[in-house]
Amino acid sequence: MSDSDNLQQYAIDSTKQLFAVDSLPLDTQQIIIWLEDKVYELLNKDFNALVNLLYRIDVYESKAKQCFGKENREIAKCLAQLIWDRQMEKAQRKYSGL
Repeated sequence: MSDSDNLQQYAIDSTKQLFAVDSLPLDTQQIIIWLEDKVYELLNKDFNALVNLLYRIDVYESKAKQCFGKENREIAKCLAQLIWDRQMEKAQRKYSGL
């Protein structure tokens, strides 16, 4: 398994754990679309759970704030990308020994 495969697998496993699911797509674009759907659902049904999730993932508040003020689908798309980027950042830190 290559380093990039290890990073992605770590990010996938962490994301599965966060959302309490057994599987995720393996393709990055499909994962982001999946995340977008989950974020959109939380945005519309349980905003507090979404905020708590962003806090647990440690998405940068300044970046998250930039996502708001748009239509909900656009907010979800923006936050989904931030979540995935943060998960990959954590994976890179883990595998770089930081």
